[in-house]
Amino acid sequence: MQSIVIKKYESKKNLMHPVIFLVIGLLLLFNPGGITEFISYIFGGVFLAMGIMKFIIDAKRFDKTTGDSFYSATMVVLGVIFIFFSGTIEFIIRLAIGSWIIINALNTIAIGANLVKLEKNSVVTLIIGFILLIMGLYTIFVSNLILSTLGLVITIYAVLEIVDYFYIQAKSR
Repeated sequence: MQSIVIKKYESKKNLMHPVIFLVIGLLLLFNPGGITEFISYIFGGVFLAMGIMKFIIDAKRFDKTTGDSFYSATMVVLGVIFIFFSGTIEFIIRLAIGSWIIINALNTIAIGANLVKLEKNSVVTLIIGFILLIMGLYTIFVSNLILSTLGLVITIYAVLEIVDYFYIQAKSR
C-alpha cells in the first residue's frame, strides 16, 4: 500500500472574504433592523426604477398590451411598498416564519397527544411540540431574531476563516 506524503501545503487563501463576512455578520448581529431597511430600500428602488423604465419603454411602443401597463404599475407599487413600508415587510417575514413553526408545533402536539394514549414513552413528542410552539411565538414577537442568528453564524464563520488563514500562514513559514 502506498502512502501519500504532503511535502508542502500551499493555499491561495486571503483575508478579503473573511473580513467582508465578518463585517456583514457583525452588522446583521448588532443592527438587523437597519440592514433590513437598507435591503428593503434597495429592492424598492430597483422595483421603482424597473417599473418607470418599463412604462417609458412601453409608451414608445406601438403594439401596447394591458399586460405591459399592469407590469409597470405593479413594479412601481412594489417599489413604493418596499421603500415606505420596510418595517412592515420585516414583520411579515417574521410572521410567516413564526406561523409556520407554530403550525408544525400544533401538529406535533396533536400527534404527541394521540401517541401518549398508546405509549407512555411518547411524552417527548409533546415536549418537543411545546418547545416548537414557544419558538414560533418567540420568532413572531422578537424583532429581527432570524437576521441576528444569521449574523451570529456568519460572524463565527468569518472568525474561524481568519484563524485558519493565520494558522496556514504560520505553518507555511
